[in-house]
Amino acid sequence: MSRKPHTARTHARRAPLETALREAIGAHRSGRLNEAERRYRALLAAAPDQPDALHFLGVLLHQQGRREAALALIGRALAAAPGYVDARNNLGNVQKELGLADGAEQSFRAVLAARPEYAPAWNNLGVVLKAQNRGREAVEAYRRALALAPDFADCWANLGNALRALGDLQEAMTAYCKAIELAPQSIDAYHNLGQALVSSRRTAEALEVYRRWQAQQPDNPAIAHMIAAVGGDPAPGRASDAYVQTTFDRFASSFDEVLSSLDYRAPALCGALVAELAGAPQGLLDVLDAGCGTGLCAPILAPWARALDGVDLSPKMLEKAAARGGYRRLDAAELTAWLATHPASYDLVVSADTLCYFGALEDVSTAAACALRPGGLLVFTVEECAGDGAPPFRLNAHGRYSHGEAYARGVFKQAGLEVAALRRAVLRTELDAPVGGLVIGARRAA
Repeated sequence: MSRKPHTARTHARRAPLETALREAIGAHRSGRLNEAERRYRALLAAAPDQPDALHFLGVLLHQQGRREAALALIGRALAAAPGYVDARNNLGNVQKELGLADGAEQSFRAVLAARPEYAPAWNNLGVVLKAQNRGREAVEAYRRALALAPDFADCWANLGNALRALGDLQEAMTAYCKAIELAPQSIDAYHNLGQALVSSRRTAEALEVYRRWQAQQPDNPAIAHMIAAVGGDPAPGRASDAYVQTTFDRFASSFDEVLSSLDYRAPALCGALVAELAGAPQGLLDVLDAGCGTGLCAPILAPWARALDGVDLSPKMLEKAAARGGYRRLDAAELTAWLATHPASYDLVVSADTLCYFGALEDVSTAAACALRPGGLLVFTVEECAGDGAPPFRLNAHGRYSHGEAYARGVFKQAGLEVAALRRAVLRTELDAPVGGLVIGARRAA
């Protein structure tokens, strides 16, 4: 029997599916994500195991932050087509975002076993290795990627980050300069080059870098803040809302990984002082995580909480906090205004590593006192501005504020909060240097 009629029938069945896939991909590439999702799902209703539709729908859901669903869909694509290298690479990307570092590394290594010339997979492997504090291996992976793709700007920036974390500042700066040459709009490369120069005590050169960055992006609030931080303009009384939101929205996806590499201690230090001042946890307190970020304090504060709320300026950070869980509510808002509009609402307010984005503390301390019930407790950290003749507060070249002990005590006392405990501690480590701070507990009168 001739196979021609069967071939023709098969082609006739495939043609509408191929057309539907092209239309879905077109909507996806044009940014019409809702339309693209509808088209992918309609195609999968007709062909449930179509690997491209499964893969691209998974990519779309990943773009929308629906990562668990994305993981399942891309996994189905690979079940249907085990040799689908692009899908396996994107599976690794989703695993990385979900914190599944071992799985992500396995995925990227599987891609490279099949296609050792695939530069994006070498770059992605480097990102995962760096997140696991395997810096030397990450550098090697980035260099493999760049040998294959010398114009890979993001990989140059990633190489700079890995070298900087290892303390190789000169090589890091060379990598950042190459990233900027290839992608003059690169926000991260300018910022990180400036910070590497600051760490090398080349502040005047850092200011030049920030001025060049500002010429590329005159409306970027991060640049104005960093120019002030290195003395190019007068320091503001606090970081602007726009600076905080844009900075932490951009930082959200890698926030927990970066802080783990810095031996970040602020949440644990706050928890220890809460235990000292609030006593054994009984789950009876209304608690606010003020500047909650990705929710690192949630599991620490949960034993004391009848209800735990969080507030932060960054919607992207709040998405991470929601995924971590443990909160009754999460609000995207400026902290001072939010506190002032929730009077006598909390028994305990904790602010870990948030007041370093405030210089003057008068307004936020008054608002915190307002939000506390009588007898309520505020526990917070600030970086310490120490030494003879130190000012009440100072904007430092890294972009955060530090505060003097006498100023912090005085401003919270003026707000009606009596300091009950003050501890000096190392809040984190940056470039192998400890960042010293104060962990303070202050109580509102009963």
